[in-house]
Amino acid sequence: MLGARRKRRAFCVDLIYITGMSVSSFFNLRGAAHFAHSALMVMLLALPQSPVFAAGLVKQDIDTTDHMLTLTNYDRGFYTPQVLHIKPSGGKPIEKPYSKLLHLRAEISEFSSRAWLGIDTTGGKKDTTWGKSQDLTEDALGVLQTTFDNIRKNGGHVIVRICYDPWYNGRSNVTPEHKWVLKHVEQLAPVLSKNTDVIVALEMGMHGAYGEMHSDTSITYDRVAEATNLMLRSTPPELKILTRTGNYSAKVLGFDNWGVDFHIDGEKFAEIAKAKGDTMYRVGMFNDGYLGTQYDYGTWGADCKTSICREEGVAWLEKYGINTPYGGEALTTANGYQVINTPEFLAYEGFRTHTSYLNIQWNNNLIDSWKKSHFKGTDFEYDGTKIDSLTGFKYINDHLGYRYVLRESWLSDTVGSDGMFRAKLRFQNVGFGNLTRKMKTKLVLSIPQRQGNLDTVPAPLAKYIEMSNVDFRDVHSRTISVAGGDTVMTFDGNNEISFDVNLSELKYGDWSGGNIDVYLSVCGETIGADCIQFANRLSGYGVYIGRYVYDENKHTARLNSISKSAQKQKVPFVERTRNNVIIRDGERSYKLNGSKQ
Repeated sequence: MLGARRKRRAFCVDLIYITGMSVSSFFNLRGAAHFAHSALMVMLLALPQSPVFAAGLVKQDIDTTDHMLTLTNYDRGFYTPQVLHIKPSGGKPIEKPYSKLLHLRAEISEFSSRAWLGIDTTGGKKDTTWGKSQDLTEDALGVLQTTFDNIRKNGGHVIVRICYDPWYNGRSNVTPEHKWVLKHVEQLAPVLSKNTDVIVALEMGMHGAYGEMHSDTSITYDRVAEATNLMLRSTPPELKILTRTGNYSAKVLGFDNWGVDFHIDGEKFAEIAKAKGDTMYRVGMFNDGYLGTQYDYGTWGADCKTSICREEGVAWLEKYGINTPYGGEALTTANGYQVINTPEFLAYEGFRTHTSYLNIQWNNNLIDSWKKSHFKGTDFEYDGTKIDSLTGFKYINDHLGYRYVLRESWLSDTVGSDGMFRAKLRFQNVGFGNLTRKMKTKLVLSIPQRQGNLDTVPAPLAKYIEMSNVDFRDVHSRTISVAGGDTVMTFDGNNEISFDVNLSELKYGDWSGGNIDVYLSVCGETIGADCIQFANRLSGYGVYIGRYVYDENKHTARLNSISKSAQKQKVPFVERTRNNVIIRDGERSYKLNGSKQ
C-alpha cells in the first residue's frame, strides 16, 4: 500500500473557480517560437502586449464555447486493436483497418526459432510447428508497408507494436536470440521511418508475451535498452518510442540505479538529461496495467529504493512526456488494492501524465462501468453538477490527448492597401495532453467574389497563408503542482498566440469595403487533409476567429497612429479564469463512482 504522503498526492476532489485575474496577473510563457525577420512575425506569448501593438484590434463576436462534441482527431482517443501476422512470404496486409485510431499488433513469430506456431494433432500426432530465426524478407516488410498505406488511405493513425508472440496469444519465451532482435530492429527501422506521418508512437515490443517485456527468460534490462537505443538511432526524431515500464525507459536513457537516481530534481537526473538532450523527450512508456492497482499491476514499483514508484514516474512523464503519447489499457481493480480507475481520478492524474490513448476493448468491464457512471467533477463546460447525462466515459473520451477551444479573439478591424493584419488569440487546451506531432498552421481567408450584378457567388475564394512559426505543440494543457497535501493548478491551459501578417500581395479582386471571414486551421502536409477539429462550433476551414474589412483606400499603419489615451482604451483586456484543484482529506481514497470511502 502507498504511504500516507503518496496517498495525499494521488487523489483530488473538486475544481474551485476563482475569477477576476487580469491579463497582467497570470500570463505563462508556453514555448515561444524564435522570431524570424520576415513579413510574418509570430509569437506564443505570456506577456502583456504594448499599447502600440494592441491599437486597432477589435474583440470579435464569435463562438468561444466548448460544444462538448467527441472530436474526430484520430491521433488521440480510444483505439481498436488489430493483429497482423507477417510471414516470410509476406502474408495478407490489413486492407480495412478496424478504426481510425488503430493499435497495430504486428507479430513476426515466424522469424523466431523460439516461437511455436501450432501443434498438429491429426492422426494422434503431436508435431509442433516452430518459426525460424532469419532475416525479415522483402515480402514481409512489404506487407507492413502496404498496411501503413491502407491506414493512410483510410484517413487514420496507428500505434504500432511489433513482437514475436504468435497472434498475440500471450505465449512465453518466444523472443529469439538477441542478435536476431537487433537485426530485425535494423530491418524494421526504414519502414517505420517512412511512415511517421501516420504513426502516433512505436510501443517497443520485441520482447516477451504480447510484446510487453515479460514472461520471457531471455529478457534483461541491458538487452531491452540495446534494442531500443538501436531503434532510436535508426529512426528520425519524429518517431516517439515507448517501453513497457518506467524502469525500462530509465535503463534506455542511461540510468542504472533508477530507484535512487530517477528523480527529476536530482543531480544524476540533471546530468543524464543534459547528455541525452532531445532524446529525453522522445522516450516514453505505455501502460497496459493502467489504474488496476496503485502500482498499475507492477508498472510502478512498491519498493522505491529499487524501482520507480508512481509519483516519481508521474513527475517524469509530466515534464518530459509533454509532447509524447502515453496510454495503454485501463484495468479493473485487483482485490485488496486501492480503487483509482475512476474518471474523477483521471481528471487529476491524466493531466499530469498527458494521457492520450486507451484501448476501447480492454478492460471491457471497466469501460462499461465508465459508460454507466455519472461524472461528478467540474471541468469547465464538463460540469457534472449541472449535466445529469454526463458520463465518466464521455468525459474521458473527450479529454484524451489535446482538446483546443478558442476562448477569445482580437483582430484588425480594417486591412488597407499596405496589407498589415494583426491578431491576438487565446486558445485553451482543456485535454489531458498536448499535440504530439508537427503540423502546419494556416490562416484561411474567405474572400467573397462579385459576379455581374450579383454580390457574391455561392463559393467564396479561400486563401491560405502558412504560419510557419506557430506550433500548436506549444499550446499546452494545464499544469498541476504537488506540494505536501495540496495539489494546485498553476496553469489553466490558456495560451495566447499573437501575430502580424503582411497581406499586401493578396488579390481581393474588386471586393473592397466588404467583410473578409478569417479562420485558423492546423493540418498535415496536405491542405484540408488530416486537420485538427477544434471544440468550438464546426466549420469547413478550421476554427472561425472573426472578420475584417478590406479597404484599398486606407492605410492600416495610419489607422494605428492614434493618441495615447485612445491606445490605452483599445488595449485588449483578457480576463483570466484560474482554477485550483485542492486535495481535501488527502488520507482517504475513492470508490469507483468517485465518492469517498
